Amino acid sequence: MHSMTRPSKEQVRAYMRRRENARKAPPAPEEIRRQLASSGCDISPASMAAQGWQLSADLAQLGSLMAIAWLMDSGIALRKN
Repeated sequence: MHSMTRPSKEQVRAYMRRRENARKAPPAPEEIRRQLASSGCDISPASMAAQGWQLSADLAQLGSLMAIAWLMDSGIALRKN
């Protein structure tokens, strides 16, 4: 299954500037997608693995912070002044 990736706003703006200067009829949607995909979207297996690793690291950090916040919140409620 082929997954669609969205181009960045800068890529779309650059594409629209090129199209505006060309003064031709717009190409087919498949041609637009091909041109935007070839302008710098990195979808190699190595980049996908790096993104997955980053996501798992972010989730681990979020879990740790939530655990600390939960422990601190419950500790304050049990402490007597």
